[in-house]
Amino acid sequence: MPKKVIVIGSGPGGYPAALRLKELGAEVSIAESWDFGGTCLNRGCIPSKAFLDIGHRAHAFEGLRKLLKDGSGFSFDPGMLDWEKVKARRAGVVAQLRTSLEKLFQAKKIEVIRGRAAFSGPNEITVTGPQGEVKKTFDAAVLAAGTRPAFPPPFSACSGRLTDSDRIFDLPAKPRSLIIAGAGVIGLEFACFFNSIGTEVSVVEILPDLLAGSDPQVKRAVRSSFEKRGVKFYFGKKAERVEFSGGLKTVNLEDGTSLAAEEILVGAGRAADLNGMGLEKLGLAWDRKGVKVDEFMSTAVPGIYAVGDVNGISLLAHSASRQGEMAAENIMGARLAFDAGIVPNCVYSWPEVGTVGLTKEQAEAKGLEVKTSRAFHLGLGKALATGETEGFVQLVFSAADETVLGAQIVGGPATELIHLLALAVKLKLKRSGLREIIYAHPTMAEAIHEALLK
Repeated sequence: MPKKVIVIGSGPGGYPAALRLKELGAEVSIAESWDFGGTCLNRGCIPSKAFLDIGHRAHAFEGLRKLLKDGSGFSFDPGMLDWEKVKARRAGVVAQLRTSLEKLFQAKKIEVIRGRAAFSGPNEITVTGPQGEVKKTFDAAVLAAGTRPAFPPPFSACSGRLTDSDRIFDLPAKPRSLIIAGAGVIGLEFACFFNSIGTEVSVVEILPDLLAGSDPQVKRAVRSSFEKRGVKFYFGKKAERVEFSGGLKTVNLEDGTSLAAEEILVGAGRAADLNGMGLEKLGLAWDRKGVKVDEFMSTAVPGIYAVGDVNGISLLAHSASRQGEMAAENIMGARLAFDAGIVPNCVYSWPEVGTVGLTKEQAEAKGLEVKTSRAFHLGLGKALATGETEGFVQLVFSAADETVLGAQIVGGPATELIHLLALAVKLKLKRSGLREIIYAHPTMAEAIHEALLK
């Protein structure tokens, strides 16, 4: 008899798990309470990149003005942007990908049950949806329910009157001014987009700097770039209350500063979406960060696995996909362990940011002796030719044998280039090994070669 497995959630953790389980011969059912593809496809990675692409085009459009004859009057007017067309483009991209995914499940003959799943026993779930209640027994389960936007105080008291990273795509109009709470990846990407289309953007962050945990050089470069384009930051200041008056929303900070805007976007992280799932019936503990798992994605309850954002290890779609595939393999008898140290971290603003492995500070905190090497894009022929001179490549090596421990890239196609360095970290390549690669000229990848020569 094939092993019966239920997957809860069809996002980037759930659907790869279901597909791999089917390939390995399991009898697979997947429960989904919303649209196929989860947060990534419907409210996160893909729609935000559709927005950012429009913003990047606007940014480049304005840059072309420098090459025109004086008095041409050529410029990008944010007022020309049709907000409904912007939203329609995003919706079209999402719908196309969602339809393709649904057709793939049909072709693979994977059972899809629409509704909210809850454990009703150690080997049974109940899915409540349009079809009523459907009960399924299972031999193993993959929990891939994802997360929802978090609203810390004081925003929690008025969350219905604010927007978040789920609802921002459906704003009825482009805001003339926007306050963003949170200077992490979510906050910075939306700050970049809205700033590029003419919105006045202010970012409030309780921590002393942006991109918590990032290399100091990365933080400095990104902050400088954003500030030059007019984004205002308020670091190290706690928001104490939110007020509404005259069509504006005001955030009052602890130092007496008051910021008013048409919209407030709360991008202060996400919380595990596990309420009402009956985990207590399994004896499985959880909190806002999710369910604890071991390196094999297994929870404390045998046969129950948790992947993606819901386990809190790495809140990234590509981490979720790999974890989903690994959980599927492990359910079917393998023993694959997840290595968070080789996960690329990306920010899709401009400048882009791509990092992997350890920063200098993180390595030294582990007691490692390290050295770094950095090359700036300003010295590259391709960067000068394309006008993308912002940023750098920085490599972190073991001082003992020059093994690559980590890398940070700012600017250029950083989110693409970082994969080469992720491979170097994974394979424990040394500086000499990376230098043997022939880097095409002229390319932005030559910055890696230049850093190796320093």
